Amino acid sequence: MAARKSNITAEEMRSMLPWFLAVNAVYFALLLVLFFASGLDYTLLLGGVWGNLVSVGNFWLLGRSAEKAIQRRNAKSARTYMNAVYCMRYLGIFLSMTIAAVAPFLNLVAAAVPLFFPKIIITLKNLWETRASRNKDY
Repeated sequence: MAARKSNITAEEMRSMLPWFLAVNAVYFALLLVLFFASGLDYTLLLGGVWGNLVSVGNFWLLGRSAEKAIQRRNAKSARTYMNAVYCMRYLGIFLSMTIAAVAPFLNLVAAAVPLFFPKIIITLKNLWETRASRNKDY
């Protein structure tokens, strides 16, 4: 039986999942309050879902492209590849947010907020793990 190839991106996303769910629970609780306060404006909820899909897809593509860049023959080839994928990812985000701005069933602000979730989650996760390791040392 062949050894299964390690997928670092999938492992990282799995480790971030509880944090992602917690941040989304807070976010969607806030969106539900705004949903009812604004007279049942469903575009808030759909915008939140759209933004989450874009955010997760962007993070996935970032991880996969980093994995592929590491496998390149030399640093220049890896750098060129990462720059190309970087441009493509940001073009995809731009197009996704343009769709959110133009589509009458999506709220642009609600769609844009989840784009910050990976950075927030990585920061919170690292702070939590640093605090836990310091407490373990005492």
